[in-house]
Amino acid sequence: MFKVFFMVFIVVPLLELYLLIEVGSQIGALPTILLTILTALVGGLLMKHQGLQVVQQAQMAVAKGEAPQQQVIEGMMIFIGGAMLLLPGLVTDFIGFLFLLPPVRVALAKRWLAKRARNPQGFSYVRTEWTVKDGEPTQVRHYESSNDANVIEGEVLESDDKKSDRDDRPTR
Repeated sequence: MFKVFFMVFIVVPLLELYLLIEVGSQIGALPTILLTILTALVGGLLMKHQGLQVVQQAQMAVAKGEAPQQQVIEGMMIFIGGAMLLLPGLVTDFIGFLFLLPPVRVALAKRWLAKRARNPQGFSYVRTEWTVKDGEPTQVRHYESSNDANVIEGEVLESDDKKSDRDDRPTR
């Protein structure tokens, strides 16, 4: 986590400052300032346009009875890209524009979703139900196997009662 904070708060601002000074020395201070303002304006327009498209895609997915997971991730990426374009600097502008390009955004969102869908235990989560067992609300999670290994299918029951004595359970 320290590496991430170090990159975000130390390395990126120093890189931005360096690039702004270099570009300013080549094209002048005023054109550099106008360039950062122009990228923010173009980014805002792109963010609005791309955001509306993703909302329409999400509405179509919901109308088909599908979960709009892809569109939600893309919407977050559009928001992050737009926020990066509002920050003054050329590196954040470049990354922000990448997040607003549909092919890049779609590919990153699909990769992120595929990574999150994998489960190291070999099970995929199906659904959760709440039932009442012995007068207490109990959560029942249903899982199914994502591989053909020797699997014993079953249900996991968890009580919502905080008073249950968990010390009596055997440990592995």
